[in-house]
Amino acid sequence: MGNRIISISRQFGSGGHEIAVKTAGRLGLKVYERELVRLACEYGELPETAMTDSDEKATNPYLFQTVHEGNYHVLRGKSTSEVLFALQSHEIRRIAKREECVFVGRCADFVLKDKDVQLLRVFVSAPEEQRIRRKMIQENLTLNQASKLVHKMDKQRKKYYESYTGMIWGDPSHYDLCIDTSRYTLDQATEMIALRFEKMG
Repeated sequence: MGNRIISISRQFGSGGHEIAVKTAGRLGLKVYERELVRLACEYGELPETAMTDSDEKATNPYLFQTVHEGNYHVLRGKSTSEVLFALQSHEIRRIAKREECVFVGRCADFVLKDKDVQLLRVFVSAPEEQRIRRKMIQENLTLNQASKLVHKMDKQRKKYYESYTGMIWGDPSHYDLCIDTSRYTLDQATEMIALRFEKMG
């Protein structure tokens, strides 16, 4: 059997990032999240500044930039979103083959589903009102600002996931563990994931 890997998908404001960090700390693993942009750009020899805005975003069919630089790993002429997804997917597979770790977002559950890994797929959610309140506190936003941000990011993540996987984002049948953070503390959620991970060994 291959390495044990945790992939965490999350609704915006649900605490998924914090749970990933806590879980990795509890298990002595590394978390791969935004760093996947840097690794992908290094692999494709592309400037990170040109690709960051496309992270976890589906291609807008009416307004997108195409990529014509980088090395032979780059899908030239494709949108920045498609190029970044392909490069990140390569890095996710490479890392998963090399080490046990936690991936956050980036469709890692889909990218690794047929690979030689032991995959624990987690989806972290919470009621919209709780996520809005959380973002109001975290980012010092008004109720209206936080509400708009949560709606925007959820829509963006849903479109991204469904565009590249053909699956429904948040569908419980796609995950091994679904955690509602209105029912559990972040520490309790971390322990749930860690215990499931340890049983895989």
